[in-house]
This record gives sequence, C-alpha cells and structure tokens, in this order.
Amino acid sequence: MQKAQFGIKSVAGASDIIFAVEGQSPYLGYEVDHMTHNYPLFSYQLGFFSVIDLNSHFDFQPEIQFARQGINYNINFPYDEVVYQLHLWYLHIPLLFRYKMALKKKSHPVLLLGPYASLKLKGTRITEYDGEQTIESMNNVRDFDFGLTFGFGYDFNLAQGASIMTDLRCNYGLMNMMDYAEGHIPDYDGPTNTKARNLSLMLMVGYRFANFSKKEKAK
Repeated sequence: MQKAQFGIKSVAGASDIIFAVEGQSPYLGYEVDHMTHNYPLFSYQLGFFSVIDLNSHFDFQPEIQFARQGINYNINFPYDEVVYQLHLWYLHIPLLFRYKMALKKKSHPVLLLGPYASLKLKGTRITEYDGEQTIESMNNVRDFDFGLTFGFGYDFNLAQGASIMTDLRCNYGLMNMMDYAEGHIPDYDGPTNTKARNLSLMLMVGYRFANFSKKEKAK
C-alpha cells in the first residue's frame, strides 16, 4: 500500500547561467564581457516536500520551493572593484524519483533524478561601481524555466518513519531562460543556437515527519 509523508527542507549552494554559442553579450550587453566569476553567487531554496512510496526501493518526491539563483561577476581594478550580479527568484517545483539502496541499514544512500519547472517571481540586476550600488529590474528573463535535477544523498532513519535527509544535487536548465537584451541586433547569417541556461549545485538538508497514521495503527 502506498503511503505519503511530508517534510521541510533548506538548500544552499552556488548558481550560474551558462551562455552557449555566442556568449553572454546578447543577453547582458557588451559592457560585461571583461568581467569574470571570482566568486559564485550564493543561492538558496526553502520549501516543502512529500515522499510517496512506490515500492521498497523507489519513491516519488514532489517538492515546492522558493529559490534564488543568478550570477555573480566582478573585476578588480587598482582603484576599485566593479560588481555585476543577477538575482533571480523562482517558484521552483522539482518532481523527483528516488532509488534507495542498502535498506536494512539505519542510514542508506539514495540516487535521485527528475524534471523541474520554475516560475519566475522577480529578476533584479545589481551593479556596484565606485562605491555606489544600483538596483534595476531585469526584464529580459523569461517567466518560465524547465530542466533536469539529479544527485546523490543519504537518508538517516529515526523513530516512527521520520528521517533526516541530505543530498547533493545539480539543477541544469534545458531551455533558453533569457531573451536578447534591449538594443541587441542579432546576426542574420541563419538560425541561431544561442542559449542561456540556469545551472546550480545545491546541498540539501530536510526533515521528513513521522508516519503518524502508522503510529496510530500500532496503538
């Protein structure tokens, strides 16, 4: 018989945007071409999840999260540091299948894989030059993103079916999540394969609540 349990989780990690083929200029403008990733953008996700048993080894785990992603560029001059960041906030919905191994042990490894969909809530560009910070809306970020989540983790079993869950996961976008920047004139040499894709590497810690229906039945 299938049963479902619920939990809460927090996720922290680093994110980036991969600009394929033509690079970042069509999306961010030529003024950022000289900037580099000295430090990754700190990213986080907060949310809820449910675990539905499919059989002894497979679970289905839908999640809903508030997530921040984006990029962090900077360059150091002898007299100043220039900062260019994109902060993108999403309603992030992964739909994961989990394969559990070594089930007889109190803690066991887990493989996870599945698609995700993200609905953009807000996009902000933050620049800092000569000690002055400017915050502007990033209007060419698309409202929807879709991709793949995969990773590896461990479940630590507690009483009554509760558990502490950890995993290291990668989120990789499968669609172009940005439009050309305003004023950019594309080449007319034929179809373009230019893409901007979200990428993040995240460490997750979650708590799955006890199976209360099971506990009540035991009484």
